[in-house]
Amino acid sequence: MKSWSLAERERLAQAHFVQASRDAKLGKMLSAARHFRRAALLGHRRAMYYLGMQFLQGKGVPRSAYHAYCWLTLADVFEDPNAASALAKASQQLTAREEILASRLAADRFEQICDIELGAGFHDQSFTR
Repeated sequence: MKSWSLAERERLAQAHFVQASRDAKLGKMLSAARHFRRAALLGHRRAMYYLGMQFLQGKGVPRSAYHAYCWLTLADVFEDPNAASALAKASQQLTAREEILASRLAADRFEQICDIELGAGFHDQSFTR
């Protein structure tokens, strides 16, 4: 697994977010989704929100309230100011079981994001004597 410094990760996330925004303005929604996803997996909360909205609206990706709920949950956890209201819209389209499964997927994605943040050289000293 690649280990990045915080500055490198933020720079790369921002570069993907900027490219995604450009692609979206040009109507290249599939490419926008790819770049939003890369930025989101690097912890970019706005990218999480926009990717969730793409899934909710089916723009460049299959329409999926399930996947929208996952990404919007993460955007909400990372404190995107617009995520909560969009998350409520996605929730209305899911059964209780689907919401639970989407939350599990969000938790898995959260773990991936945290693993990238910690880097390969991370050693947790909190449980050692």
